[in-house]
Amino acid sequence: MQSVFLRTWWHQPHSYESVVSYLELHGALAPYRLAAALSTFSYGLGAAALLLLTDSPPTSAVGRSIFVLAIVSTLVVGVAWLRTPWPSKRVSLMFAAYSDIGVTLVLLSYGSPQTLFLALAMLAANSVYVQLFHSPKVMALHLLWAGTAVTLFSVLILLSPDTDHGLAIAQLVVLVPITFMGPTFFQHLLLKLHVQAQAANFDPLTQVRNRRGLDEALPVYYLGATDVSVMVVDVDRFKSINDRFGHHQGDAALQLVAKRLTTDGVVVARVGGEEFAVVTRLSEPDARALAEQYLSAAHSASDAAPLTVSIGIAHCQCVSSGTDVVDLITRLLRSADAAMYEAKQQGGNQVVVAGLTPRDDRAPSGTEL
Repeated sequence: MQSVFLRTWWHQPHSYESVVSYLELHGALAPYRLAAALSTFSYGLGAAALLLLTDSPPTSAVGRSIFVLAIVSTLVVGVAWLRTPWPSKRVSLMFAAYSDIGVTLVLLSYGSPQTLFLALAMLAANSVYVQLFHSPKVMALHLLWAGTAVTLFSVLILLSPDTDHGLAIAQLVVLVPITFMGPTFFQHLLLKLHVQAQAANFDPLTQVRNRRGLDEALPVYYLGATDVSVMVVDVDRFKSINDRFGHHQGDAALQLVAKRLTTDGVVVARVGGEEFAVVTRLSEPDARALAEQYLSAAHSASDAAPLTVSIGIAHCQCVSSGTDVVDLITRLLRSADAAMYEAKQQGGNQVVVAGLTPRDDRAPSGTEL
């Protein structure tokens, strides 16, 4: 059972970008930024206290230099957390490595391993950041470093005749679960919950977003956007495909349509039985050009059940910072849906642009989207 647990933990999918986007979407990124800054500052204050306030501060030039470097660097890094954009994955990895290496070097430089042995629990605090933002493989590297640090301190204590070996063993017993077991179990749980949350936002048949997943993605996707174009795409004569070729072929047709709609820079969702929504940041002419490409891509003579689609488009400009994007897209989808039905009435396999192109949710009263 232990091996099954470890394999599950090791192979669980993880995306740094999706975690950051999720936290930003729910307004949690700013508190996490503040927590990272305050934690960094506190490490610097701890180093300053060890250097200036203890009875036996490090006396070697190298040790004092490491302490001074740690104090200055934590001030710089803490300010960077507060003033700069959220770090990229690479910079985040560098921060995790900086935290682990810095803690270990400062504690070693103090010169009294037993006095600060339990302070290695700070490596467990570093685990909180790693387990939330990085993969099990990164966590394994962090735990390997922590294990090396704990082993090194244990050896130094046991080799010193002036230390209390019994106390060292007791401290080690306390450190092991804090440093190794807790972080692994918590990351396993976090990743499982993240995977389940992500699964709830996607359609299991087509692997594109469902309506809930679409609403979840919209606020981040439209940050800073000046154009909003949405499409409603419906498979023509889908019932006849099911009746003639069977439901399994109908399912295959929906999977094909989802695949052919998925292009870079757009968000695709299945919002009905054979109906899809495509939301973009394109101008109306560009959205129309993309819709025409979709018409061509939807049909292939090699398909077991030849497909065509009808597409309705709705567009607006100047999305303000106070706009309720989910409500705006809902109203635009309603307008695009009406345009799609107009395309169907005209024979299908064509694009219709909604005649009304409101500017945003501040459109004049009486304007129905």
